[in-house]
Amino acid sequence: PALVGHSMGGTLAMMVAARHPDRASRVMVVDMIPFMGAMFGPPGTTAEGVRPVAEQFRQGMASSTVEARRAQAQQIVATMVRTEALRAPVIEDTMNSSPAVSAQAMYDIITTDLRPELAHVRVPLTVLWVRAPNAPIDDAQMARYYQLSYANAPQAVLRQVPNAYHFIMFDAPEAFQAELRTFLSAR
Repeated sequence: PALVGHSMGGTLAMMVAARHPDRASRVMVVDMIPFMGAMFGPPGTTAEGVRPVAEQFRQGMASSTVEARRAQAQQIVATMVRTEALRAPVIEDTMNSSPAVSAQAMYDIITTDLRPELAHVRVPLTVLWVRAPNAPIDDAQMARYYQLSYANAPQAVLRQVPNAYHFIMFDAPEAFQAELRTFLSAR
C-alpha cells in the first residue's frame, strides 16, 4: 500500500518504510521531520540529549488540569491551523484524548530519531511541509532544514505548501488534494 501520514502519522509511515521496506509502495509525510527532538535542542542534539526536555513535556502534559490543557490546546492549535473556523474540532479532539497517552506520544516523538533509518527507505518519498507562523526562520532556511533532515533519503521530494500551517489539509485543501492525487497516481 501507499502510506500517507500527517505529523506523528508521518513518523509512523517512515518507520514502516524503513523497518519493513517490503511493506509500502510509496510514502507521503505531511509536515513532519524525521527527528522532532532537533527542534528542542542546539545543533547536534541527539535523542539521548533531548530526553530531559521530552520528560518535562511528558510530566507537564500528564499532570495538567483540564483548564490548563484547554488553554494550552487553544494556544498551540492557533499556530497549527491557520483557518480559525477549523480550530475548534482540533481543540476538542485534543481535549478528548487521554492526557497520559498524549504525554507518552509526545515523549516518544521527541526522542525518536529516524534520520539514520531513512537510508533504508527504498520507495518514493514525498514530504509536504510548511513554515509555522511562529518559526524563527524564513522559508529558505526552513527548506534547507528539511533538506538536511531528509539527507539520508535522496529520493525524497520536498514540497512546501504555502498559506498553510501544520494542518495542511485544512488550510490548503485544494493544494493538499492535488499533491495527494499526484502522489497516489505516480508509478
